[in-house]
Amino acid sequence: MPVRSRIKSNPGALADFALSGGPSQSMMAEDSTLSEETSPRVVVGVLDFEKVCQLVVLLLGARCAYAGRNLPAEPDGLAYLDVARSYARLDWHTAVNGYWGPLYEWLLAIALRIFHPGVRSEFALARALNFALFAAALYTFSRFWRAVADWRMRINHDSIPAADRFVWIALGYLLFVDAFVWAVDVVNPDILVAAIVFAIAAFLFKLNDPLRQVQHGVGASAGLGLMLALGYYAKAILLYFAVFVLGAAVIRGYRSRRLWQPIVTALVFVVLVSPFFIILSRDLGHFTAGDSGRLNYAWFVNGPETITWEKDPPGAPIPFYPGPVVFGAPRVFHVPSIAAVTYAPWYDAARFDQRSHPFLNLRDQLRQLAINLRYPKVLLGDAAALTVPLLILAWYAPIASLRHFAATWFCTLPAAGVFGMYLLVHLVGRFVLGFSLLLWGAAWASVVILPGCRLLGRRAVLTGVIVFAAYTMPGLIHYVISRRTASVERDMIIAEALPGYGIAPGDAVASIGDGQEAYWAHFAHVPVVAEVWNVDSAEFWSTTPAIRQAALHAMADAGAKAAIWRADSDRPCPDGWQSLPESSGCIVRLP
Repeated sequence: MPVRSRIKSNPGALADFALSGGPSQSMMAEDSTLSEETSPRVVVGVLDFEKVCQLVVLLLGARCAYAGRNLPAEPDGLAYLDVARSYARLDWHTAVNGYWGPLYEWLLAIALRIFHPGVRSEFALARALNFALFAAALYTFSRFWRAVADWRMRINHDSIPAADRFVWIALGYLLFVDAFVWAVDVVNPDILVAAIVFAIAAFLFKLNDPLRQVQHGVGASAGLGLMLALGYYAKAILLYFAVFVLGAAVIRGYRSRRLWQPIVTALVFVVLVSPFFIILSRDLGHFTAGDSGRLNYAWFVNGPETITWEKDPPGAPIPFYPGPVVFGAPRVFHVPSIAAVTYAPWYDAARFDQRSHPFLNLRDQLRQLAINLRYPKVLLGDAAALTVPLLILAWYAPIASLRHFAATWFCTLPAAGVFGMYLLVHLVGRFVLGFSLLLWGAAWASVVILPGCRLLGRRAVLTGVIVFAAYTMPGLIHYVISRRTASVERDMIIAEALPGYGIAPGDAVASIGDGQEAYWAHFAHVPVVAEVWNVDSAEFWSTTPAIRQAALHAMADAGAKAAIWRADSDRPCPDGWQSLPESSGCIVRLP
């Protein structure tokens, strides 16, 4: 039957058609009626409006990726790029890493193998990959946003998506752009993780549609196992998300007498993740699925080994000592090294931090929990501005709204579980990008709009969206259009100049300044084997020449061929040091 005729015979079909992106097999009647002439126009209008929203979001993301193409990658980004290099040159032993999840690095490695970027294009390539992941996250988010609305409307049409589909779409993409645009130029897997979480959430809402359950066979259950495995490979904490989802699937399968579905999902998941479990456990010497959780608990809850870490600058660059102190004042650290790795301790903290062991201490745990709860914006993001209109709408039918939200337990409980794990240890907004929007979507879709309050509900949601936009858009637009002043240009200059001073790729060097931010060493493919932390660099320059020379001898004993300082001021090079081009820094050859 033509779509136009189906809409005429069943006005509720419009909602199903618009929110699912096409005709739905089961279409239920709404309490409102639409004329034959206007309903197809509304369908087309909803779909066109969503496409416009997606185009705007993509343009904003592209602008941020381009503007941030030469921004510093930060220490985490350098580590991801170093691991990706190891995979790209097929150095499997070095590449297997107990701290960073491998999926993002595999994607980076593929890009490195295909494009072979130089010094001036590697960071830009990483941002281009981020934009591709941003587009993928936008796609999976659109699937999730439709799925949660479609699921809610199949239960009952007294919902916000049924009240105004245009406002529902605007709300979703406004939440997305506010959460994700800031992350496009950051070299880490957070956007990738969110894209996978949205895909899993969309699948769960479709899987739990009572009218569609019979359609889901072995292939669908295996597909869920595949997505859960991809989540683990993207970030280790999604292993727990997979466990929570599988637990919910077992309960659902037991109730529906289709217990074979979660069994198939679990088998596929275990088969896909077991090889990496085995390889990682063999390399680290103990059974593990990744040590990032263990180490972060020890660093943040039990207290860092380096007391000044995470304090106001100046402070220690990492939460554990990178190696022994080989000179006292100023401190010179002998940094362990791995061939072709810029800064080995942060490249794989699981391998080099053997002193941090987590232990349960109630006082420490409560202290860290209080720290994480201190910042509501981290918990809710900018979307905290939507809390008031959400509560006002829910107040008209609180019991029914809570009942509908509780019905989303199969997806929201696993998300809340991961959220709670971060809350106990270390919560940063970018860690929970996907989980936050998942919970917001379920909460807004669960609000019950009473039959006589549809117009009021529509206006209330629209008002909330306008207030939220007014609150977030000025800062976001300023960020999008602003120029990025930070740059790694000096590091590029140093890296290109080092061969002229006798430093070849693979030569060990010392860094005057935190080695984990030595971008020049990454570009030049030279490992840092000794360093003076930023917090001690002023003492290094102000001390007597004799003491400074003794510190340089300690660096030479650590295996460094030269000591390099990336200029962060107009300080002249001392006697015996050579100036690097364009006043980018100083270098001294070591005996």
